[in-house]
Amino acid sequence: MQRKKRSLLFLIFSVTVFILGALLPGELRESISQLLHLGNVDAYAHVFFGALIALLLAWLGAPVLIVLMAIISLGAVIEVVQIWIPGRSATWNDMAGNVAGALIGLLVLSLGRCVVKRGHNG
Repeated sequence: MQRKKRSLLFLIFSVTVFILGALLPGELRESISQLLHLGNVDAYAHVFFGALIALLLAWLGAPVLIVLMAIISLGAVIEVVQIWIPGRSATWNDMAGNVAGALIGLLVLSLGRCVVKRGHNG
């Protein structure tokens, strides 16, 4: 039970960081990116957070279809909201990155479960 609780807290933290990062005004986002020497990390961030959130949701027991719909919905809401944030814009590439990340996260969890199952079976 403790592991699931930690996973839920990490999921909440990850979603919060993803949303906050996505809703930063363009100028502030660029300043932070330059300060931390991140370069063009935006595309990678969508894939990373999509994978992380999907993996955690599935780990907590959400069905695959619900996981995919949650990632698509979260990404769509963020993209629509970005229309009104100075220096930001909605892009299909971000949505594609979210979905690709979700599929990667689900694949990683599935492979991990197969490895664990195989280890238990010898």
